[in-house]
Amino acid sequence: MIRVALDAMGGDFAPAAVVEGAVLAAKAAHGRYEILLCGPQAELKSVLSGLGSDGSGIHLVDAPDIVAMDESPTSVLKTKPNSGLVTCVALQKAGKAQASISAGNSGAMMAACLMLLGRVGSIPRPAIATVMPGLGRKWLLCDAGANVDEKPSTLLSFGISGSIYAEHILGRAKPKVGLLNIGEEEKKGPEVLQEAHQLLKQAPINFIGNVEGRDLLQGEVDVVVAPGYAGNVVLKLMEGFHEYFLHLFGDLDTPAARQFKSDWDYANFGGAMLLGLNGTGIITHGRADARAIQNGLELAYHFAEAKVAETIARKLAPAPES
Repeated sequence: MIRVALDAMGGDFAPAAVVEGAVLAAKAAHGRYEILLCGPQAELKSVLSGLGSDGSGIHLVDAPDIVAMDESPTSVLKTKPNSGLVTCVALQKAGKAQASISAGNSGAMMAACLMLLGRVGSIPRPAIATVMPGLGRKWLLCDAGANVDEKPSTLLSFGISGSIYAEHILGRAKPKVGLLNIGEEEKKGPEVLQEAHQLLKQAPINFIGNVEGRDLLQGEVDVVVAPGYAGNVVLKLMEGFHEYFLHLFGDLDTPAARQFKSDWDYANFGGAMLLGLNGTGIITHGRADARAIQNGLELAYHFAEAKVAETIARKLAPAPES
């Protein structure tokens, strides 16, 4: 039985939206996985009761400490080990869960995953892998902001990890991997990107070369490798464009408008995986509502079931010494 540990107190609308999302997910799961809901037990019981739920498919884990969104990640690990955020990762470390998910302090979630689960294989740093909308097909952005000063070898690991994700989760055969740059030519961009280009070209992936910002929405690439700084700018720009569209056109009710809203609604994507961990860590949006939490739990289950972390570990294992 796969168990997904969920931080009940993470996000702007916790615990109500988180608990409701867990209830929805448990019903839809039909016993495929169990949810370990981590937070102040008495409060969680009260919310479940208010929803008229008997907690079927959900196991409560008492974690009374509360983590604020602006708390220092290292401080959280030291002073609040009994928070829902740290507890959900600790359960995975102990082998009692196969995935952990939080809509709370993303820096603290990253730190908890790194300190408790560690990294896999030879990967230097984990990346935030975020599924993005495109013309006719979704694509994966890797990294969306976990790092800011990556070396070429780190970007190489992003490409390999992202390719595995796209194959196992997005169902792409021989995923097309591109490197975000300011031009298509190999010698474009800063030296770190030029070196990364050469490494990716030699890697056992379907590397198609550099891609530019204008290419991202065309649906012609499955994985876009980007330094975290640039990736986060892309992510926030896309979020801003979605909000701009909704503000400008309002609640249009046409087939095209409905498709756009579905494609661009973050709640439909569930969350972003921390690729490169020795386990499955999911960060979902701080504004996550019940539907987003439900989709995040389903995504976490699929990651764990597909053993994405284990596959990345095998592909990035250090070469044996001769």
